[in-house]
Amino acid sequence: LKRYVNFMNNPDEKTAIEQYGNGDKYFGVATVLSTLPGLPMFGHGQVEGFREKYGMEFRMPKWDEQPDEGLVRGHDWKIFPILHRRYLFAEVEQFYVYDLFTANGAVDENVFAYSNVFHSERGLILYHNRFADTRGWIRTSAAYLDKGAGELRQKSLAEGLRLPHEGYAIFMDFVTHLEYIRSCGELWQKGLYVELHAYQHHAFMDWRIVDGDKWGAVHDALNGTGVESMQGKWEELFG
Repeated sequence: LKRYVNFMNNPDEKTAIEQYGNGDKYFGVATVLSTLPGLPMFGHGQVEGFREKYGMEFRMPKWDEQPDEGLVRGHDWKIFPILHRRYLFAEVEQFYVYDLFTANGAVDENVFAYSNVFHSERGLILYHNRFADTRGWIRTSAAYLDKGAGELRQKSLAEGLRLPHEGYAIFMDFVTHLEYIRSCGELWQKGLYVELHAYQHHAFMDWRIVDGDKWGAVHDALNGTGVESMQGKWEELFG
């Protein structure tokens, strides 16, 4: 995986803006591009939303295009902060891909879910690559080859993220900039429940572990919803 160059367009293809638009699908794929192991490569003019294709022989643009300011701001908000954490996603030793199981027990193959770990930092990426809604649990990784034992193995999401069995996990979605809290016990037993709309994605980072009855009360009060500041919610209830 580290040998791959990950890109959304090149001079021989249609530009990224033509293939993916400038909405949720574009930013979902761009997040995957930015967080897979390997080398992320953005095409010339991709961030600005240019539609002209550039080749190595181009000395100057032929079209008079202006940057898509909304697309540029979207990169500032959703993509560039992730690229500043590129070290978290670059390696492959702790990279795991997960299945999303729906209510009927089937795997939704349109959901890309994977995690990576660097020292004490954790990252979990979700992307729904379909114009539809889906929901389910992410608990078990796809099978991978244990090269030492020569056997196929699987890990739970909690194992892949190196979570403790007790306490509560707080993490931020770098797409919405909201924080969430989940019970570590539930993450070990059931996994993470998610609901995804068409081309919706999440980049869960900045994980930290807390414990105590008061954090349990915060967890119960929020009932899965996100807030701008988990510490602010704690102070609202107990400050």
